[in-house]
Amino acid sequence: MIAQSIEASRCPRCERMVVPPAHYCPDHPVAMEPATVAGVGEIVSFTTLHSPPEGFKAPLHIALIELKGGARLFCHGQETRGIKIGSSVGVESLDGVFYFSHMGFADRARLFWRRAGAGGEKVASISKSLAKGIWRGRSRGDS
Repeated sequence: MIAQSIEASRCPRCERMVVPPAHYCPDHPVAMEPATVAGVGEIVSFTTLHSPPEGFKAPLHIALIELKGGARLFCHGQETRGIKIGSSVGVESLDGVFYFSHMGFADRARLFWRRAGAGGEKVASISKSLAKGIWRGRSRGDS
């Protein structure tokens, strides 16, 4: 999963990020500026509606997601099994509807490596630490 950029707006006065974009800040009457946020965030709350509103199929999985950058939005998902508050999720927009998907270990690792980028020394130290832990375990016979 590659993080999609999501259109947002930012208040020049209070820096509040809003998704989807708004013309004016929800907190005070100031025109918002266009912005984008990465489609990566954390679960703030979630639920499954087994008797959803008219026009939706049951079960309806929804979650409140806080995106990196601070914007919060409600998203639909394929399921809520295996997620918890604080779980990392990817968010994408399709025809104006936001969807979340749980990010497994491989997805989180790809994001970490991409973010590490120029911080190679950090990545190198983590790799060394991991290698030392494996080596110690084998030398003790813990394999």
